[in-house]
Amino acid sequence: MNHQRRTAIKLAATVCVPNLLMSTASARMPAYPGGVVTVVVPFGAGSSTDAFARILIADLNTRYPGKFIIENRPGAGATIGARTVANAAPDGRTLMYTTATPLSISPHVYQSVPYDPIKSFAPVAVTINLPTFLYTSKASGIQTLEELIEYLRRNPQDSSYSSYGKGSSSHIAGALFIKRIGADGVLHVPYNDVRALADLSAGRNTFQTDAWSPALPLVTSGKLIVLATLGRERMPWVPEVRTVASVINKDYDMSIWHGLFAPSGTPPDILDFLNEEIRITMAKDNIRKAALEQGFKPQNHFARKDIAPFVAADNARWKQYIELAGVEKQ
Repeated sequence: MNHQRRTAIKLAATVCVPNLLMSTASARMPAYPGGVVTVVVPFGAGSSTDAFARILIADLNTRYPGKFIIENRPGAGATIGARTVANAAPDGRTLMYTTATPLSISPHVYQSVPYDPIKSFAPVAVTINLPTFLYTSKASGIQTLEELIEYLRRNPQDSSYSSYGKGSSSHIAGALFIKRIGADGVLHVPYNDVRALADLSAGRNTFQTDAWSPALPLVTSGKLIVLATLGRERMPWVPEVRTVASVINKDYDMSIWHGLFAPSGTPPDILDFLNEEIRITMAKDNIRKAALEQGFKPQNHFARKDIAPFVAADNARWKQYIELAGVEKQ
């Protein structure tokens, strides 16, 4: 065997052996998702967040049967579920589907949270915007937002607004609205269950902010009146309903988004895979229709690199609103 031939054989061996090892390793490691992936929802079963999470997961499971399952871990302003995910192994086996609450709101209304809202999570995807609305009861006789503002300014001691608890987004929205219109003295009435809307419809409180789907039956029956939407733009299913900001002519944007997150340190290839799968799901007409029917507005797809800056800006926005509203930390 001449020298040139021996050199060629050695060179082939140096190329083939690593390739063979990589091929063998790939054969031993099934492609993600492989096993089961637990998607933690830090809100209760039956909540609007849980409902849309199940729509997404059901669609993912049409492509990866039985691979994605939901686990509800509610409580403490969604911080219990968020802590579970923050402390999980960064292997793509534990994810979190959530609203902005544990990342943008809870860190500013609790004395401390058991995770870093920015550093503990790797963003995967943003899915929908959750617009909220301002409601009053038909029994109040108030027909427009201007009439509500005038009533609250004239009768602060006889007025109240309900919410889903101290430090909740509905509490912050109500408190900031009162500050923005200069009607200090209106009583905050916190609830811990769905009785809030029932009491509002009975006229026990003056107004409340809430999502569309929980209030829809009472709006349809004529017991509640929709006075305004709390986001930056009108919603397509009720285009006649104006924004609060356009009426009071001040910054006021209480909209909340939904998104999917993984523990910090999760491999980028897994994050990219999940981002693309969510993009495929959210592009489907039936998914977008389901979102609109529940009062959600589908978001335009976010490239993964754009999500972290979006979340950081949202965290800063809510921090400012909470301070302006004078909501004390719990």
